[in-house]
Amino acid sequence: PVRVMLARLLRTHGYTVLQAAHANEARAILAEQPVDLVVSDIVMPGESGIELRRAMLEQFPELPFILISGYSAEGPAEFAARTPHTVFVQKPFAAEQFLALVETTLGAGR
Repeated sequence: PVRVMLARLLRTHGYTVLQAAHANEARAILAEQPVDLVVSDIVMPGESGIELRRAMLEQFPELPFILISGYSAEGPAEFAARTPHTVFVQKPFAAEQFLALVETTLGAGR
């Protein structure tokens, strides 16, 4: 539900959005076409968002990631702080806050 809601929010603000239900699907999308940003929940079926980010660092070191989670922020926040081009945001968050984060994150990569 969060993925669908965020996709709808981003689309209504002019972003093109590709969705993946799990890390393997995200990897397949990234292998097929370039993207400007990855937004991933940390808790997903199978591989976690943190594991996905670690793997993607090898292939796409400059690709910005926004990791989100409704669980404890301590570990993910520390991971994001020491991982290039990675930002962590704790759920729940306001739509405006998320949109500002997306804009800032995309702007930092340009």
